[in-house]
Amino acid sequence: MKMKLNHYLGLLMILFMQSITAQDITVSGVVSDASGLPLPGANVVVKNSTNGTQTDMDGKYSIKTQMGQTLSFSFLGLNTHEAKVTSSNLNVSLQESQAEELEGVVITALGIKREKKSLGYSSQEVKGSIISEAGQTNALSGLSGNVAGLQVTAPSTMGGSTRIVLRGVGSVSGENRPLIVIDGIPLDNGNINSATTQRGAGGRDYGDATADINPNDIESVTVLKGGPASALYGSRAGNGAILYTTKSGKKGKTEIIFNSGLTLESINIMPDLQKQYGGGGSQTFETATINGQTYNIADYATDSSWGPKYDANLKYLPWNAFDTEFPNDHLKEKSWVSPKNDVKSFFNTGVTRNNSIALSKSFQDGSLRFSYGNTQTEGIVPNSKLQKNTFNLNVNSKLTDRLKAEAMVNFTQTKGFNRPEVGYGDNSLAQKFFHFGQRQLDYNDLKAYKLANGNQRSWNRTAYDDATPAYSDNPYWTVYENTSEDKRNRLYGNAKLTYNFTPDFYAVGNVYMDTYNFSVKERVAIGSQAQSSYSQNNITLMDINYEGRLHYNKTFGDFSLNTFAGVNRRQYTRTQLLGNTVGGLVLPDLFSLNNSRAQALAQNSESEKRTNSVYGFVSLGYKDMLFVEATNRNDWFSTVVRSSNYSSVTGSFVFSTLLPEVNWLSFGKIRGGWAQTGNDTDPYSLENYKTINQPFNSDPRYSNPRILNNPNLKPELKETTEFGLEARLFDSRIGLDVSIYKTTTNDLITPIAVDPATGFTSQYFNAGKLENKGIEATVNITPVRTEDFSWDITWNFAKNKNKLLELKEGTETLLLAQAPFRARLLAEVGQPYGQIYGTDYVYDANGNKMIGENGMYLASEQKSLGTTTPDYNMGLRNTIRYKNVSLTILIDRQKGGSYYSMNHMFGSYSGMLENTVANGIRENGIILEGVQADGSVNTVPITAQTYGEGFFSTVDKQNVFDADYFKLREVALSYTLPKSFVGPFDSIQISAFGRNLLTWGLDWKGMDPEMASYGSGNVQGIDGGSLPSTRTYGMNVQFKF
Repeated sequence: MKMKLNHYLGLLMILFMQSITAQDITVSGVVSDASGLPLPGANVVVKNSTNGTQTDMDGKYSIKTQMGQTLSFSFLGLNTHEAKVTSSNLNVSLQESQAEELEGVVITALGIKREKKSLGYSSQEVKGSIISEAGQTNALSGLSGNVAGLQVTAPSTMGGSTRIVLRGVGSVSGENRPLIVIDGIPLDNGNINSATTQRGAGGRDYGDATADINPNDIESVTVLKGGPASALYGSRAGNGAILYTTKSGKKGKTEIIFNSGLTLESINIMPDLQKQYGGGGSQTFETATINGQTYNIADYATDSSWGPKYDANLKYLPWNAFDTEFPNDHLKEKSWVSPKNDVKSFFNTGVTRNNSIALSKSFQDGSLRFSYGNTQTEGIVPNSKLQKNTFNLNVNSKLTDRLKAEAMVNFTQTKGFNRPEVGYGDNSLAQKFFHFGQRQLDYNDLKAYKLANGNQRSWNRTAYDDATPAYSDNPYWTVYENTSEDKRNRLYGNAKLTYNFTPDFYAVGNVYMDTYNFSVKERVAIGSQAQSSYSQNNITLMDINYEGRLHYNKTFGDFSLNTFAGVNRRQYTRTQLLGNTVGGLVLPDLFSLNNSRAQALAQNSESEKRTNSVYGFVSLGYKDMLFVEATNRNDWFSTVVRSSNYSSVTGSFVFSTLLPEVNWLSFGKIRGGWAQTGNDTDPYSLENYKTINQPFNSDPRYSNPRILNNPNLKPELKETTEFGLEARLFDSRIGLDVSIYKTTTNDLITPIAVDPATGFTSQYFNAGKLENKGIEATVNITPVRTEDFSWDITWNFAKNKNKLLELKEGTETLLLAQAPFRARLLAEVGQPYGQIYGTDYVYDANGNKMIGENGMYLASEQKSLGTTTPDYNMGLRNTIRYKNVSLTILIDRQKGGSYYSMNHMFGSYSGMLENTVANGIRENGIILEGVQADGSVNTVPITAQTYGEGFFSTVDKQNVFDADYFKLREVALSYTLPKSFVGPFDSIQISAFGRNLLTWGLDWKGMDPEMASYGSGNVQGIDGGSLPSTRTYGMNVQFKF
């Protein structure tokens, strides 16, 4: 009986224990990253069940399960971790994934973090260290060669604008730049350069928004390339978007980082100037009798170099021998020889000093990071300077268990002094050095440019006894007397609140602000060849966005849901106040509007634009391998008559999940997407408004604008379809990302010519269609990877075909810009955007160039001579690391495209360039290669001067060149000192770097094709008068403590 009782009691105990074991319990804990920072939004799922939850803002979770069950913890970009339930408290730390770059977290539209493998569109991330490691002071230029499909044209002057285009030009008259976003803040990146400057007709390039970003503050850059990626931004990102994420405080000890760098800049590529003949219009000297003695005198009133051949035995009076207050020069003869100090000696070695300090600190409920950067540049042009001060503060704090606050504010002040003028203008140095001039001039003598009475000493004397400049100022007078000052104070920032109703459901409110004040003062002194003047220009811009969103994220077993809806209101205001003198200045050295000879002209304008928007997003995932998402946004504009709706649908399939037995395939995904985005236009395009002009006596004057507005104007609509493949092979040693796309822009907002009798030159119409289609590829290879040594190769390639499909019925071409002389830039139906129009050679049936009876080339009617659109762009980056040493080499390649060069045209016309003395043509003349009208070989000789002047007067094709290049874009070598050498510091890193060190493969070796750009607008490929390109090299040291 006792044994039976014991048996039943034992059985009852077992059943009781099983009951306890199977009982539901609540497990709670914190999910954090490797540094201990809580991970909000991490997924917590009971394995092999549909039971799951997400962590809250503090990384905390709570879930009902049973003892002995397994919990799976996952977070974007981190390795999934599984843990068996053995108690009611379970804390987990997730480690970084080895495949972070391809499968990790990326920033997407509206600053939302997403898992890269879930994306159905193309995006590419660049680490901030890649931009800063080569001493870059421009946050955009550092992307050149590093992103497939992104065409970056570097600034052509100190602090100038950077031209950026993603996947080709999408509008003939509207905006083609991608949206620039920093920490969610859309930045105004408008082109403030005048139309005159952009077409190469003279002016100064005052830069753009990207110059206001401190590269040392950048954590990463994400490029959203197409409509499916950027549709949530609506019309502002119709050309894609570039998202900058700045550094923030990290959990752990307080960290201070100090960077100090020095960069030197020198001349790289410039026209090859001849060194055999001096100035004048003929090969004989003029003579003058002074104080009873006869002297040889050069023809200083002629600004060309068709003068006598150099001969050390020939003596002459130089231009500076006629001023008695310079006794060392007065009536002192010199030998007629090539100068010791030529054009290159005019330029300085540019120096940039870059210092920054950053403090980051974390607290129990938040973190902050503060940084200050100072950049001071002395340009290659004498008396040119640029200074930039940047302050950045990034803070976040958990206010309550449910409420989190984040804020970022950045203030940048940029001061420029005497940025050099470019293009064909009175103060253009290129015009004085390469277009017109006299090759015997010694630039050391030119430094004494001013008389005691304040008058100019110009080599270009009207006569030997008349010092008035005939055509050209002394270049030192230009840079020291005809100066400019500019200042831009820019403040941008955001404030963000996030409130968690539940771990799955939360609300976000944002306010984004971007505002700046930009002022310019430009001076032309009395005594200059051009009329003296003074002008002031002040631009104030305010761009505010108010945004609210509701998010809901949930995992249901094998399915995941990620969705949100939001509203946005954008208020944009721009004011401009412009004043300039009329008729010259009265008193010298007094630069004031009150010093105007006639009544000064004052103009002001104010424009406003408002956009109201609603948008939504939904993403569905299945088993972490199949993803489908859709977006929709509707914008109501004040600038066009209708609202616009933008949608996108994308999908991705991680097929490698189904192939676990394929060992060589680490990751594989196919993706596809469709989107419709848009582009609006400038304010006040729907109705006509009068312009108030300078009064006539006391009577006000009003005028119509040049362009007749259209009350029925609609936004441009851009439709994109793209497909892609991502793969990683052989334990991630090889990575591949390929995209193909097609984009069609409809309802192009186009100015079409109208009857001048209307009082207008053109009217805006929705008329036209533009197509881009292409392929992009990024290949990552790691041939070697050991504990001490690694070698990484990244190859980027992009080929885009652009075609204007149609314009308004009856219109085949649209004038984009007129070069200062001869050539034009057109949009032509059936051709790529940006056709360079001018005269070509005339060819016979056999393709021979035809020669006229005068021995000169015959010129055709105006026709297309090439396009500014390249065939493809490519970049190759090699990074080699050995222990504490890292070496990076970047080669950048462009194939195709053309540019028109006035440096070449006028340099040949005036006898300045080497081609006007090659093969002895000054002595022997030249017979041009070609045939006469009867088909016979040309035998008519012409002089070198006739030949050179023909570059201006006959065939424009002679001055159009291929824009091909290879560039050693970047070399960077860094060394991190061993811990035993750094003393109280956490680390010390020393680096040396160089940019644009070598260029080869040029069609004309006298010019860098990237220099044929004077701003970030649509006018490209016109060299109106470009300065030499430069190379930079320097060192940097970084201290961490």
